[in-house]
Amino acid sequence: MAKVFDRVAIDSWLRDEVVRKFPPGGLGDIKLGSPCIVNPGETAVFVRSGEALGTFEPGTHILTTANIPFLTDLLERGLFGGKNVFTADVYYVKTTDQTMKWGTTQPIIIEHLNRSPGASAIVGNGTYVVRVKEPWRFLNAMDAFRESVRQPQLKDRLDPKLAIMMQDKMSELAIAKNLGPAQLQSFSQDLNELLIGLLQAEFDALGMVLVDFNIRMGLHPKSLEVVTNMGYGTSYTQKQQADAFVAAANNPAGGSMGEIGMGAMGMAAMQNLQNQQQQAQQSQQTQAAPAAGSGSTAGTPDVMTPQQAAEILQVSYEDVLAAIEAGDLKARKIGNAYRISKANLDEFLAG
Repeated sequence: MAKVFDRVAIDSWLRDEVVRKFPPGGLGDIKLGSPCIVNPGETAVFVRSGEALGTFEPGTHILTTANIPFLTDLLERGLFGGKNVFTADVYYVKTTDQTMKWGTTQPIIIEHLNRSPGASAIVGNGTYVVRVKEPWRFLNAMDAFRESVRQPQLKDRLDPKLAIMMQDKMSELAIAKNLGPAQLQSFSQDLNELLIGLLQAEFDALGMVLVDFNIRMGLHPKSLEVVTNMGYGTSYTQKQQADAFVAAANNPAGGSMGEIGMGAMGMAAMQNLQNQQQQAQQSQQTQAAPAAGSGSTAGTPDVMTPQQAAEILQVSYEDVLAAIEAGDLKARKIGNAYRISKANLDEFLAG
């Protein structure tokens, strides 16, 4: 037999709770004339048979047919459990800011098709802040009709959605603003501010507000390898052909190359891919390798490469390149290479 309640309220919340159902443990009958107490930072949603009956903002509400329209409707439909009680689930939803930690479990692939190599693998971590603004929409979108929903459960549903949203919006932004790998890193703070506006429409669909977004983003250590394996920076068909060639070569019973439709075309595709990968690896090694004499007691050279400047500044090669392209660090371009004078580096450090 269902218990009859003459007071509807949540007297205490767990620290990280976002949703709490009343009454706990199943259905309960609520006595007509009972107070429904909604504290600041809460919203109470009355639900019966999957239908929203009414929503109550902070305050004390006396549940009578005289002032609660849905009770009159229930009475007219003969859905009261007795002469002076009715049955409903009440879901209390916190409407205060919720701060979530976030980090990439898999790299986010950001396309920038007009800048080589066509995409970047991005990793990031930080926090974001959300708030429920439409409790009924939120309960449905997040499947939150439960006895209790806590922040870790909310994160489990929000974090994958956020990664997909970021991938789509950042690709749009990178293409629109012509951002390459280096610019994506140096543009991190601006991205945070822009993403709040770009992602809000997605959060609207969840009944939520994206209040703040503070994610530090950077290139995956093997970004070029990741995106090349996905077909960026080289012909995906060539890569498939090369993979098939390697598989055939490693298979003693694989038969002739003609049998797998490869022949010289497969050999050429494999050689082409190997050449591109070797060039990419050499480029990465050049960027990562400390320049001779950098960081030594011999002092700063009068003229240096971006790699040497990066070593002196203790930042990445991409950060130096971004500063040059932004005009913050003066450099002379000779052919395809930059050279930086000690005077310009000192000026850059002086601000």
